[in-house]
Amino acid sequence: MSRRVLALLCVAGAASLTYGVADLGDGLTAGASETVKFLHTLDDQPLEFTFRTEQTITPAVEQFHQTAENPYRGDADSIAAGKKLYLRWCKSCHLKDGTGRIGPNLVDDKWLRERTGTDQGKFEIIYAGGAGAMQAFGRRMDQDDILKVMAYLDVLGKE
Repeated sequence: MSRRVLALLCVAGAASLTYGVADLGDGLTAGASETVKFLHTLDDQPLEFTFRTEQTITPAVEQFHQTAENPYRGDADSIAAGKKLYLRWCKSCHLKDGTGRIGPNLVDDKWLRERTGTDQGKFEIIYAGGAGAMQAFGRRMDQDDILKVMAYLDVLGKE
């Protein structure tokens, strides 16, 4: 390792400790990992994962916490598991076909709030609840199961 590279790494490490991110030049950064900030849908306050603290946090959940992108999207086994969970927990308000009764339509791609159409927004609402009758299902379901429901929502209405 050259002295220049070693010096850059030392400076980057010190800057990272001080400022969180260090520019190494040539478009490279050290410590540059965007932290996903999950927010409660009703008040935009930081969402703390305090429900069901005994649950196992799977690698998929850990990945989701870092990227806010559902790692189960398109996975047939996860979609099948998500469908079973949806039929158990969601269909009474959103109907079997997702067109909505008490809860809103989930298959028309018309979202009341822009964030709701994202994986992060869907997770925030399912986990912590929302306006009206939408309960905090994070109290009843593991986060891994919420991701599976979300995988099923991606195909609901397209089956």
